[in-house]
Amino acid sequence: MESSDRKFENVEEVLSYQLMNRRDALKTGLGAGAALLFGGGFLSGCSSSGGSYSGNGKKPEGADNEPAVGKANIPTPRNKTLVIGQVDYQVFNSFNLRIPNGNAAGNGFDTVGREYLFYLNLPTGELMPWLATGYEYNKDFTSLTFRFDPKAKWSDNKPFTSEDFKFTVLLMRDNAELLGGGGDLKDFVKDVSTPDPHTAIMELSKPNPRLHYGFICTIASGFDVLPKHIWEGKDPTKFRDNPPIRTAPYVLDKAIASQKMFVWKLNPDYWNKDKFYPKVQYVIFQSTAQSQDAASQAFKRAEFDVGSLDEQHAKSLRSQGYPNLVTTPFHDPCPRALWLNCDPARGIIGDPRMHWVISYVIDRQKVGSTVWPVKTPTAQYPWADYDGNDKWEVASVAGKYKMEYDPAKAAQLLDEMGAKKGAGGKRMWKGKPATIEVITPSGVDGAEFVIGQLIVSELKKLGVTANIRSYSGSVHSEKFERGQFDISSQWVCSVSWDPNQLYVGLQGKYAKKIGVNSVGRNEVRLNDPELDALSQRLAVMNPESPEAKPLMQQALAEYYKRLPVIPVIQTAYPSYYNTTYWKGWPTGDDLYQVPNNWWGQFMFVIGKLQPTGKK
Repeated sequence: MESSDRKFENVEEVLSYQLMNRRDALKTGLGAGAALLFGGGFLSGCSSSGGSYSGNGKKPEGADNEPAVGKANIPTPRNKTLVIGQVDYQVFNSFNLRIPNGNAAGNGFDTVGREYLFYLNLPTGELMPWLATGYEYNKDFTSLTFRFDPKAKWSDNKPFTSEDFKFTVLLMRDNAELLGGGGDLKDFVKDVSTPDPHTAIMELSKPNPRLHYGFICTIASGFDVLPKHIWEGKDPTKFRDNPPIRTAPYVLDKAIASQKMFVWKLNPDYWNKDKFYPKVQYVIFQSTAQSQDAASQAFKRAEFDVGSLDEQHAKSLRSQGYPNLVTTPFHDPCPRALWLNCDPARGIIGDPRMHWVISYVIDRQKVGSTVWPVKTPTAQYPWADYDGNDKWEVASVAGKYKMEYDPAKAAQLLDEMGAKKGAGGKRMWKGKPATIEVITPSGVDGAEFVIGQLIVSELKKLGVTANIRSYSGSVHSEKFERGQFDISSQWVCSVSWDPNQLYVGLQGKYAKKIGVNSVGRNEVRLNDPELDALSQRLAVMNPESPEAKPLMQQALAEYYKRLPVIPVIQTAYPSYYNTTYWKGWPTGDDLYQVPNNWWGQFMFVIGKLQPTGKK
């Protein structure tokens, strides 16, 4: 990849091993915008529609006129409040992230209501110690030690200690029925000791050089340490955790169901004031109008500072010379991708050569320039094109297995497979019509659906019977988990930090029969002993070590041979900010932090904001 295509500086610390990736969003009904990391929070990255992005994060020339300002429907002083437009909320009296519908996604809890041990700043590559001051392994990766900031306090002024960390780890390890429970904690954590209030030592049952990755706020959120003095003795499957006691700079002021609003206020006793204390007194997360036109007008009147705007309406505001709009581009960590069933019981899609047929009929340039709402690069690898991921790229392997549009090669492969054209030009496979069904959780106006439509159209030209169906998140999730699909057009979020995350999840030991729930692993039913062996060896190695490098290359080549997940395009999502009341937003020229308002890292954007003086 050319350096000019890069969006971020190198990420020196490679982080990985989320217990659950964004595909878990389908199970919780949050659409593409959800993930759980050891009981963590949610992500937003749903497909959208709109025009071509043309903003650069700067005000248009000559736009000095002062627009009309509306009265925001909020219970706090407007010039002291940051108002963030978010999703439609249904839950207002619970903040328990560990049970279904126990917390309203996008309500600000992940962003300003709780803190994490470490934060990764993707744009700069900085690993930021926060509640924890550091971590270290022993020589054979069977012990992991965390050290915590002795100044840290909960919002009720009780000290944050290693006992809180131990309590949370064991709670999650021993309760697999909780969201984010079990998983790697159950697989690897034998015990946790606390030699002093600021040190916790995790004794591992087997080596794992990546376990610390799950304790870092990476994509949207991270490990949520619970206050033992609040949670101990409570039933974690029923406890509402309302109001939530955490260490964050903001505390919940009120949740107003009638206005679909969460009001967070600055904590005057925040433990880290000498290092970080925002000028914003209140942060409100509020559901925006169902009508995008109405939401856009509310943004134009500065009733919202962040969100409530899509690219189509942002483009209109730019054309009108609206002076207070800042548009900041950022690549989502989840490329759009196709998941292909590998089970021969599904017919022709079970042949790996058919996976390459599918890849060859995807016009990625067209998808990236005309289908996605804003122009976005094509994808060769099943991970985001952050500079920190370039260490996983292998030019020689990628050159051999190019993600390219070539219908002629697709037709040639079909012939080689024996899928010859019969009467009426329809191809047959083992005596039956060659058929492919694409499913997607995207609505019929979503980009993922359109990607599927393009594939269906190309397959029909080649004589393959094909169709596409859109299913609601829960219905799609069930079909996907049970292997009742040929192709699923969605996204790939498995590679947060290291490709072995994807490979481990595709191990043959997780492959279930069609109709049996795969429980979040190997939904495509891949059986590849060579990839299994490589991923198992990599699982106990530092992914950047010299001995891991050749194995990573071999694993990538094996992955491409079978191609169970086909990368299509990167995912560009602009963020939109209003400068009427607050300035200091991240821009394309100064992307100092993750610009997404639903990520935990957005707390540091809030910390950079300065009031404009507007009353």
